[in-house]
Amino acid sequence: MEGDTARRLALLGLCLGLLLLAPSHLASAAAVEDGLLSNGDFETAPAGGFVKSASVAEGASSIPGWTINGTVELISAGQHQGGMILIVPQGDHAVRLGNDASIGQVVQLESLNVSVLGGASQTVDLQTLYNIEGWDAYALAFQATDEQASLEFRNPGMEDDPTCGPILDNVAIKKLFTPDKPKDNVVSNGDFEEGPWMFPNTSFGVLLPTNLDEQTSALPGWMIESNRAVRFVDSDQYTVPQGKRAIELLSGKEGIISQM
Repeated sequence: MEGDTARRLALLGLCLGLLLLAPSHLASAAAVEDGLLSNGDFETAPAGGFVKSASVAEGASSIPGWTINGTVELISAGQHQGGMILIVPQGDHAVRLGNDASIGQVVQLESLNVSVLGGASQTVDLQTLYNIEGWDAYALAFQATDEQASLEFRNPGMEDDPTCGPILDNVAIKKLFTPDKPKDNVVSNGDFEEGPWMFPNTSFGVLLPTNLDEQTSALPGWMIESNRAVRFVDSDQYTVPQGKRAIELLSGKEGIISQM
């Protein structure tokens, strides 16, 4: 039993390495800034500075830029947990969400113009790991309805060991537009050039989980029908026949995108 538990902890520690948000699909044409949220990489030190062991915060915010509910740990690259090393995808720090814990921040029209709570909610299945480096990047999209709203990430799980929660690092945002259909093509965004934010120095693209709503898709104009994620890639890391962006169907016949 102890051996099985150790393997399970190691699997969770690797599979839940990175959740990357790159929303939103907005109707407004107001200028917004694309890129990291405030302290989106969790590299801004708390008031007491970074400590070598995980710092646990409950209730009020102790991570600059973020509001915390429940038990959230600020972890460091190379930190050990039992017999494994915790993976921080980029930089030196990330956060880990305990059972039913959440972390969020208020975003405003002047800087980000995005809405989540009260307007959209989506759960990402992190059971399958696609990246050999032990983490995956995900993109979600939603329709903004207010000038100011709360963006929140929550761990809905109740693990026997709460230290097996998902690790969150590098949270960014991008305003998306649905391109006009070209005169000689009835397909919208047929070249996949319009899509979610992609972090520099990320060689595995961005995963797009199932989303059957064409109006709030991270790939404008398209619905993701797959039970498994598909991957949004660019020519910096992949061979793209034309233009800069493309879609990789990761799971063979299970990989499905569509549009009406």
